[in-house]
Amino acid sequence: MEDAISHEKTLRFTRRTITASDLTKWPGAAIDGAGHLREGRVFTGSSRTEAQPLKLKRITFSDPRSSPHYCKFFALSEDGKLLAASFNSNDVLVWRLSDGLLVQRLHCQGHTGWVAVLSFSPIDSYTLASGSLDGSAIVWDTRSGRVLLRLEEHGGPVHSIAYAPHGALIATGTRDDGCVKVWDASSGACLHFFGNDNSMYKLAFTPDSSFLCAELAGSCIIYDTHTYTRTATLQHVAGKWHHSLISHQGDRIITVPHSDHPGQVKIWSAATGKELLAIEHSTKLSMPVAFSPDGAEVVATCGTGSDAAAVTYNSRTGQLCRIFKFETPVDRVAYSPDGEYVVFSTRNGTDVELYNAKSGAFLAMFDGREEGWIISDIRFSPDSQILLARSGYGPLHLYNVQDVLRMR
Repeated sequence: MEDAISHEKTLRFTRRTITASDLTKWPGAAIDGAGHLREGRVFTGSSRTEAQPLKLKRITFSDPRSSPHYCKFFALSEDGKLLAASFNSNDVLVWRLSDGLLVQRLHCQGHTGWVAVLSFSPIDSYTLASGSLDGSAIVWDTRSGRVLLRLEEHGGPVHSIAYAPHGALIATGTRDDGCVKVWDASSGACLHFFGNDNSMYKLAFTPDSSFLCAELAGSCIIYDTHTYTRTATLQHVAGKWHHSLISHQGDRIITVPHSDHPGQVKIWSAATGKELLAIEHSTKLSMPVAFSPDGAEVVATCGTGSDAAAVTYNSRTGQLCRIFKFETPVDRVAYSPDGEYVVFSTRNGTDVELYNAKSGAFLAMFDGREEGWIISDIRFSPDSQILLARSGYGPLHLYNVQDVLRMR
């Protein structure tokens, strides 16, 4: 089966061409810079200890004009058809995921500093916002490569961008001064400005677009997007940095301390900021943390060395559900959108492990030791069929989850 799958992929990429219809839709399409196949390995079996290595070709994305080819940030379109990424440069590359074709390079009249963050519009799959170290954010039409809006006058590098789910608002944030701006996504008018005392790390809207959450160094601030007032301040442990995440339903926010200061997982109301649940574990918990797509469970990590683990709890009752054991601490975690899978990368940064989210059964381990990856981000495509792994010191890797399951 592995040879058949390998042959399928090789044939598809060997025959890749740019058609007239491609150029009509994507005038900037090019083979140079397209995703390319690389040899790799995946370990599958009934358990990690009994897993056997199999050949698995992966698709890698990089910028041939940028050296070194370090992927800084990537984003997937809402329909899962487009992938945008920035490398150590002020350009943004956009690929078609179905065949890895490079359909656009965004650079003309663009940023003068490195691109630090990307976000596709939730309304269409062609509008893309980028934030840069030059202190600006740009909204692009990826089909034409044209600049639609320039969101400027930030106090520092733009490290965070978030579209409201209804598509009418864009929030941008600068890490150094903790400032947040909310913009009209159609006109580019600045609607409001929030000042904060601490560094700002992440912005996220609730699914109904009613609230904007800003993760700061020591707290999480919730703003009402209708009145532009601060409705709540979530402070996990005074003076300590923590990680926060909104549930997919938008009703709750989870916070967990940084691994330097492990402790409890706390769940809060997104509307009122009231603490709803504090989860204790025999070993103190820390980041990363995630809600399952249905919001029923939360996963957090704990332990060091051979005691390292990821644990899932019922997000309503605080009851322990399952334990995933690892040889080194977990550094990244992600659920597939359909809730079927959960993936982990560990502190050594070279492997990505795939599990059945409901049973906890081991499914596969993608091996990156030969190239010495350091995994900085892992995400599923919207259809849960593709897994993307960003290497902090290398290119972007794409795996087809169904290929792995066919090999088992």
